[in-house]
Amino acid sequence: MNQTSFAPGNARLWLILSLVSVGTFMNTLDMSIVNVAMPALKAAFHTTFAVSEWFVLSYTLVITILLLTFGRLGDLFGRRRLYVTGTLVFAAGSLSCGLSGSALMMILARAFQGIGASMMMSAGPALVTEAFPARERGKALGFIGSAVALGLLAGPLVGGLIVQYAGWRWMFFINIPVGLVLAGVIEKRVSGFDTSCGGRLDVPGAALMALSVATLVMGLFFGEALGWGSPASMTIFGAAVIFGAAFILLEQRVSNPLLDLALFRKPDFSIGAFAGWTNYAALMPVPVFIPFYLADLLHYQPHQIGPIIASGPITLAIVAPLAGALSDRIGPRILTTVGLLTVGGALLWMRTLTPESTWVQVVMRLACASFGSALFTSPNSSAVMGSVKRKDLGIASGTISLVRNLGMVSGVAIAGAIITTVKRGAYVSGELAGNGVEHVVFLQGLKSAYFACALIAFIGAAVSATRAPQTSEE
Repeated sequence: MNQTSFAPGNARLWLILSLVSVGTFMNTLDMSIVNVAMPALKAAFHTTFAVSEWFVLSYTLVITILLLTFGRLGDLFGRRRLYVTGTLVFAAGSLSCGLSGSALMMILARAFQGIGASMMMSAGPALVTEAFPARERGKALGFIGSAVALGLLAGPLVGGLIVQYAGWRWMFFINIPVGLVLAGVIEKRVSGFDTSCGGRLDVPGAALMALSVATLVMGLFFGEALGWGSPASMTIFGAAVIFGAAFILLEQRVSNPLLDLALFRKPDFSIGAFAGWTNYAALMPVPVFIPFYLADLLHYQPHQIGPIIASGPITLAIVAPLAGALSDRIGPRILTTVGLLTVGGALLWMRTLTPESTWVQVVMRLACASFGSALFTSPNSSAVMGSVKRKDLGIASGTISLVRNLGMVSGVAIAGAIITTVKRGAYVSGELAGNGVEHVVFLQGLKSAYFACALIAFIGAAVSATRAPQTSEE
């Protein structure tokens, strides 16, 4: 591993980190920017809301199911090469999205774009980990965490401006020059990082993993609409379990597994993967559902809601690099445990919001939750990436991204199910029978959801506290 110091004068390391951060920002931006354009896309293609959901789902689903496969391909054939290829595929997918003339073409183009994004997400953290010495790995990965936060922040803000003043197609066209320049600079200015670890891709394992993750994500996305206990939902989740079990059995028998299950015997890897899921599962329902509270109970307008929600990503972007740098000195255990405890405490604090709360009170709680997540994310990523051998950096990088995506999807699904259950109970009991308290019942459901999410965060904190006192290399 390159032991060059992470100093302002070291242009090579700063260049690698900057290029990976720009790519991470692009990928994350395109996960959130389309949400703002959904009404415009629905009108442009004369389609239904159900079909429009696939403009987001196809991108997210493809990324999630391919993360581990591309992580292993990066280990086998070179992480720099995979990142450059992914950038070009992402740019080509963006062009296809911008030129789409029908809903079906847009869905397929978004899936193609997701293939490139999955390559970049799998190779990016592995590139940074391979380039930087262990004593500065947390700091470097913290900047990637900031890029994720800024992408989530910029998506709604930038997307709204582009749709209003330039048209929805330019949301995708702006990716093309950035992607081409990014790929060109990496190809010309970044050398190395393409050493093959040998072996071959476990194609049957990749197929089973993709089927398992795809059915799980589909079940989480549509479980509420289908009914969580309905035969359709049970069939989908049953298929996910069967495919997952088949994948595990296969990986124990093949000579070149897609995912070496022995990695989970490493405490930093297994604890980091589980704790990472709890962080995103606990936190993601906050930005998804709090806008409904702000609009329906506090009666804020969209232009007022945006800056309030932005307080969370801004906090994350500022704190993540600092937490990463601190973890390089003291290790991940204290920071990850305190971070998840802070997330859980902030979620319980959010339960004290009322229909009379002010925007300042909301911002304080959002910032607190994001502060806790920022304390957790960079040290946890550093611990996971530092727990594996160089030949497995790609699969570790893919695992970090996979648990992030699964945590986001499952957290929203759990919170949504709780809110729906509370509202349904209110209808059955007659609480909503013509007395105009639907928004109040929604707030009750939201508080119940945040309580469940706080429990998830506290469980993650308890698990994270079992790490060794100091796992960072000196």
